[in-house]
Amino acid sequence: MLAIERRREIMTILQKQKSVLVSDLSKRFHVTEETIRRDLEKLEREGLVKRTYGGAVLSESISIDLPFDVREITNIEEKKAIASKVSEFIEDGDTLMLDSSSTALQLTEHIKKKKNITVITNSVKMILELNGAENVRVICTGGDLRHSNLSFVGYLSERAIRSYHVDKAIISCKAVNMEKGILESNDSEAYVKRAMVERAQKTYLLLDNSKFDRMSFINITEFDSIHAIFTDKKLSENWEQFFQEKGIDIIYS
Repeated sequence: MLAIERRREIMTILQKQKSVLVSDLSKRFHVTEETIRRDLEKLEREGLVKRTYGGAVLSESISIDLPFDVREITNIEEKKAIASKVSEFIEDGDTLMLDSSSTALQLTEHIKKKKNITVITNSVKMILELNGAENVRVICTGGDLRHSNLSFVGYLSERAIRSYHVDKAIISCKAVNMEKGILESNDSEAYVKRAMVERAQKTYLLLDNSKFDRMSFINITEFDSIHAIFTDKKLSENWEQFFQEKGIDIIYS
């Protein structure tokens, strides 16, 4: 296994467990503890983890944006289940705006089975996945390329989005908080998602269970802009009551 693949796996473990031990990782990957320490040192320099005595914990910085290749494989089964459920609410002939989230990316296989769909997206990965789909028209927003997220952002991207009106915007986020709203870790991504919400008749928010009661860097939009929440596990009574008061449907996968 290459070092970059090992570090990616370490981040996946941290996303689920929040902490790791050097000794455990050494046995798991069949490398020396010194090798694992070097991996953790690099991840710490990138701001992704905080080293502790004998191991490391996931960084809790509200501005940290995990690399796409890490997010793409984290909670993958939950994301697939959410995407499958969302696809039931996409109708033939729909015009859609899809963000660059790893959860929205899981929708591509379902979209290919629909008829006469138009997708507007800032996601490079989604464009590639939908390339050649006979029944799908794909419109790329263009803009400045964010290499870490494989997405287009910036003024050109936002201007392109605001040229259209669509049936549905389908987005994800870094965190949701009852007091602070719907949050993202990167401001340029947040502005693109905000523009998508503003140009859609309906907005669907896709969230795995790890996103609730968290904080992040910048607000995307308020809950009043959301029509339905798609998630994988039953929410607390407080959240269910909160969404009911906001008039937001909760749809479990």
